[in-house]
Amino acid sequence: MRDKKMILILVIVLIPIAIITLNYFIGDENEKVYSHQSFGGMYIEEKGHYVEPGEYQQMWIIGYNAYEDTEGREPFKVFIKDANVYNLIEENQEYVISFSAKYQDESNNNIYSLDWILLPDGGQMRGDGLIDKN
Repeated sequence: MRDKKMILILVIVLIPIAIITLNYFIGDENEKVYSHQSFGGMYIEEKGHYVEPGEYQQMWIIGYNAYEDTEGREPFKVFIKDANVYNLIEENQEYVISFSAKYQDESNNNIYSLDWILLPDGGQMRGDGLIDKN
């Protein structure tokens, strides 16, 4: 009887581990997150955009963790999907922000996109422009 319980417990524990492992290695490439960053203060140095008429537009911000030593500061380029969110962000300001890389370029450099940003008035917006009312 004990052996059956042990086997049942092992099966219950091993099946979720196997599913998670398989999903990681053979899951959809777009669902993988290569890197995730959250800063209690990201200082925005620069905003930029590029518009290909009738094709697409790209909007991004470049900034760094405001609370990191100046020696180790690494700038991050974060793409934003929604123009409304992009327009609310100002250069030379600090924001609470979260962003992640679900894609990499040919050189395996992370391509970051905005997950959410906390606005100065206390509102929080997701990178796709939807407002979180939490």
